[in-house]
Amino acid sequence: MSDTLAEPTEEMAFLDLHKKFIEANKPNSALLRLHEAALGRFETLGFPHSKHEMYTFVNTKKLVAAPFAISNTSTSIPEDVIESHIFSGCENSCLVFANGVYNPSLSKLQAIESSVKISSMSEKDDLDQVIASLEDENDVFACLANAFCTDTMVVEISDKAKVSVPIQVLFISTGDVSAPVMHSSRLIWKVGKLAELKVIEKYVGVQAGYFNNAVQDWMISEGAGVVLTQVQSDPFDAWNFSKTRVYQKRNSRFHSTNSSAGSALVRHHFEVRLEEEGAELILNGVSVLGGKEQVHNFVRIHHEAPQCVSHQHFKNVINDEGRSSFDGTVIVNQGAQLTNSNQLINNLMLSNNCHADNKPNLMIFADDVKCTHGATIGQIDDEQMFYLQTRGLSEKFAKELLTRGFAESIIQTIEFPEVVNELSNTLLKKLEASNV
Repeated sequence: MSDTLAEPTEEMAFLDLHKKFIEANKPNSALLRLHEAALGRFETLGFPHSKHEMYTFVNTKKLVAAPFAISNTSTSIPEDVIESHIFSGCENSCLVFANGVYNPSLSKLQAIESSVKISSMSEKDDLDQVIASLEDENDVFACLANAFCTDTMVVEISDKAKVSVPIQVLFISTGDVSAPVMHSSRLIWKVGKLAELKVIEKYVGVQAGYFNNAVQDWMISEGAGVVLTQVQSDPFDAWNFSKTRVYQKRNSRFHSTNSSAGSALVRHHFEVRLEEEGAELILNGVSVLGGKEQVHNFVRIHHEAPQCVSHQHFKNVINDEGRSSFDGTVIVNQGAQLTNSNQLINNLMLSNNCHADNKPNLMIFADDVKCTHGATIGQIDDEQMFYLQTRGLSEKFAKELLTRGFAESIIQTIEFPEVVNELSNTLLKKLEASNV
């Protein structure tokens, strides 16, 4: 693996930008410690060469070379714009991050105040733990997210709490058409023993011209269950990078579905550690891409204990000059016997110019496991098209039916009807245009 770094001037541009960020935001001493540790790790890693293991299929050249400015965190966003992105049932359980910063005045928490505590990271133990984790950080953009965050929000769910309504987290960016802006959000979830909650995260932009770079940690205690749905709906001329780290204890459950509409460059990085016996992970993803939209998934699942389960299923519908990639590895550590893991990536190609890269991988160091992986790339099945046309369907409608059915098999696994309806009216609507 090559560790050749990009030109120093590109790294210096971000270091100079950070100086402006410090002058504009004047973070407290705790945050400064975090920033300094993150910048130190950033300088050690450097921007990756195109042949770097984590960026084999992702060209970050334009992103790295962009002359970013500091996002204006004081920009006001009309309440009706916020409300238009809040799902039904989440009106009083919504956290709003505007340009990467948690905004309590736009957030409404009345429905969850009794079981959920939301606070800024101020305790020394929390800060030390986050800083210590940076020593092993392998993603340079996650380092930048830590270096440019204006705060680290901690969401705590108490032991045995059953959060009765879904929690929505809205990440909204105002953008800037005159010069691209960069902002970062940092969020830590602490889910108590036997607690249950459901979370919807949505990424949107008022206008293009921004780089949203987010990092989240999920600490899931024994017997706890989490259902997470992520919806990426940024405009095309935007970049969206995210890293989601998950730590699972005994008999915990983490079920996640990610939907992506694509933009200039979208990258999701999932890192999950099943640390104790009986932990269960379900990780699904779906994207519908057209034009020159891109979505890239980088996944690392670490089975560290016996009798854990992980299932992954990703589907991409790609048209025009769209581009997707999936680079996923399941690592079964020594001693993680009776592991059950499967990984499947399906790609439906609708044009001769689209592109899909797939790299499923297994690394197994235990001898009593059940693990499978696979990937497919194909076009619409001619026999299925013929069958539908013999039943009186037009070619256009038959093609639309088959492409929608391909993507819907993942969308229908989402537990929130409101999200399913929205994706049917947005994500799947793109398929109608592709079948004209």
